Amino acid sequence: MAQRHANGQLATDISIQDPKARVQAYIDLYRRNGIDEEPFDSLLMRTIRVTTARTCDLVTEGMAAQCTFELEVLSQFCNRMGNMHGGCVALLADMSTTMTTAPVAKEGFWVFGGVSRTLNVTYLQPVKQGAVLEIECMLRSIGKRLSTTQCLIREKRTGKLLAMGEHGKSALSDQQMGQSPPGASKL
Repeated sequence: MAQRHANGQLATDISIQDPKARVQAYIDLYRRNGIDEEPFDSLLMRTIRVTTARTCDLVTEGMAAQCTFELEVLSQFCNRMGNMHGGCVALLADMSTTMTTAPVAKEGFWVFGGVSRTLNVTYLQPVKQGAVLEIECMLRSIGKRLSTTQCLIREKRTGKLLAMGEHGKSALSDQQMGQSPPGASKL
């Protein structure tokens, strides 16, 4: 299971070897820790499901990790027009791309999800209430201090691309030690 660090940050449980189980443990911990506080991201994290997660070869595949998630668009995520609020789409991009670093985390290297330095979301089509989304995330670069992850948000039934995101993260100071995985950038 993922662990909560003394300063309140969620940590990836690096003892879990299976990438999908590692991401699921992070989601489970997030769900348990949000029950009393009910921060705005809790409902999204209670609703999202990881469907695939794997490590990749950055040199040959162009990514260090890849994760896919599913999410049903609940009414609580939507505006009065029945479309997912743009801020909620951005939150979905933020949370899903952050979890995509979990498969490559190791002692002293990206054990925490880091903090956002950039988040860009391009909205292509309205995201309708009731739709089931498929969110594909690709960890494109990761170094000691910086990472970049992209995501594609599609309507699962039709495959229609609804939004795209790119998330730049910065490692927290207590996760900057250690070696990068093979093929990782030295940023």
